[in-house]
Formats: sequence, structure tokens, C-alpha cells
Amino acid sequence: MQGSAQGNARSLQGLTAVLAALSLALFAWIYAGFVPAFRAAAGGQEMLDARIGGYESEDVVAMVRYLKDQPDPAAILHSMYLGPELVFPLVLSGLLFCLLRLVGPGGTFFGRPIRPAVVALIFFLPIFYGVMDYSENIAGLLLFPPAAPPDGTVTLLSGLLPVIVRLKFLSLVVTIILLARFAILRYLSPDGSKPS
Repeated sequence: MQGSAQGNARSLQGLTAVLAALSLALFAWIYAGFVPAFRAAAGGQEMLDARIGGYESEDVVAMVRYLKDQPDPAAILHSMYLGPELVFPLVLSGLLFCLLRLVGPGGTFFGRPIRPAVVALIFFLPIFYGVMDYSENIAGLLLFPPAAPPDGTVTLLSGLLPVIVRLKFLSLVVTIILLARFAILRYLSPDGSKPS
């Protein structure tokens, strides 16, 4: 029984290492392959996906208008959505989920036991991140050329996109904070394996 548990732990560690390597490779492909190319083709303008501070609905509308007359940056953005962005959210969500499994959320929080429903919610965070990331990508495909959405679609999606992006980054940041918390507590626990 113990050998089986150790085998499962090793398998999970191996899968986590593969997903970490894939995430890093895809991230490098996106930010070294597409972001500089878009910036060069757009005369120094950043794509919305690369704006770490987020963006507003006006930025989305401005980008839609700009890309209508700029086929080169539009093609680069479209290629990114249909290239690495097809798999990056899935791979990163999988990595975050595996890391959570490895650190084992549980124990206590401010002296109270963490309820199973809260643990389930913690494990849902990486899935939520992936759904929000894919939602952002789908909205981009529906908005930016070669798509030619009607004005109503542009208005709707330009209002939704900033909210989607904020939810995406919020879920990512909360997941990373929780990972750090549970990893530190696991490390500091007497037997080095149980969070508290």
C-alpha cells in the first residue's frame, strides 16, 4: 500500500515536471515569438494580452479599429490564438492543479480546520483560471481580424473582456499565494509532509 502511494507521488511529480517544462516553453514561445513581432508590426503598440496591468473596454475598441487597417499585426495575433494559446491555458491549469495536489491543501487556517468544501474550492481555482484564459482567447478570435463582428458584438465583448482578464489574473494570483502558503506550512510541519 505504501509502495503504491509512493509510486503515485512519483507519477504526480513526473507529470508536474513535464507540465512545468511545457508551460515554460509555451510561455517563452508566446512572449519571445509573438509579442515582439506584434510590437514591431504595430509600430511599438503592445497587444492587449501582453498588458500586465490589464486594459479597459476603450482599449479593446481601439484595438479592434486599429487592426482593421493593419493586416500584419492582426495576422500575428490570430496566429498566436490558434497556436500556443490553444494549449497554454490547459497546460498551466494542469500544472497549478498538480502543484496543489503535491502541497496537499488542508490543515488549519487561523486555528480552524479547513473544510472539505473550501479545499474543493481551492482545487477549482486552476480550472477557473483555464476557463477564463480560454474565454479571453475566444473573445479575441471573435473580435479581431479576420473576424468582422457587428457593432453590438464589439460593444458586448469589449465590456466583458476586461472583467474576464481581471478574473483570470485574480484566480492565478490567489492560486499562487495558496500554493506558497501550503508549501511553506508543509515544509515547516514537524514531519515535513502535512500542512497545518
